[in-house]
Amino acid sequence: MTFGELVRQLQKDYGLEAALVVTTDGLVVDAATASGSTIDAEAIAAHAVSGLLMLEALGQEFASTPRQAIIEFDRHLVLVTPLDPDTALVLVASGSANLGRLRLAVRRLKASSEQSGTIVVPQ
Repeated sequence: MTFGELVRQLQKDYGLEAALVVTTDGLVVDAATASGSTIDAEAIAAHAVSGLLMLEALGQEFASTPRQAIIEFDRHLVLVTPLDPDTALVLVASGSANLGRLRLAVRRLKASSEQSGTIVVPQ
């Protein structure tokens, strides 16, 4: 599955406002946003990766790397997870989204991609 297919399927299946694959430099590799969304994918990518880099620095204190970062806002949830050393997945959902379902989907996605070497979106 390509990054484009991944973000489109995640956005559709989970009703996300946006699903992005971004580089660790904060550039958008691919993005899918809900119709009518006013989300600025480039700005979200840059800020989310900045936060991820901070978490990686914090992880050095634990001799570990972050698996997921979840930030809750009044009307939005943002989930960031590294896909590999060069890319990360950023999901933006409404504040009423089922956070447990999103976390589980991302864990399954990462587990299946680590085992098979390809990205498979769990249903």
